[in-house]
Amino acid sequence: MNTTNFPIRKTIKWKTILALVLIFIGSIMGWSWVWGVLFLFWAGTDIIYQETHLIEQITRSENPILYWIVVVNWIVLSLFSFIPYTG
Repeated sequence: MNTTNFPIRKTIKWKTILALVLIFIGSIMGWSWVWGVLFLFWAGTDIIYQETHLIEQITRSENPILYWIVVVNWIVLSLFSFIPYTG
């Protein structure tokens, strides 16, 4: 019986669980490339779905300038995350 007001979801979100594990291990090991991969993933999904989230939802159709600033920010942050590995 569900005693909370939250619905019970039966699907397991493997990608989210994997990302959480990578964030945890990457933080302990000092791997900044993990953040680079996540930032690139976020930028890619933002471009595909034409919306992003930074504190609140931002859609390309309603706020195109702010949308692209956030997406470009994810891409730039990913590049900075890979810099320590370029030698």
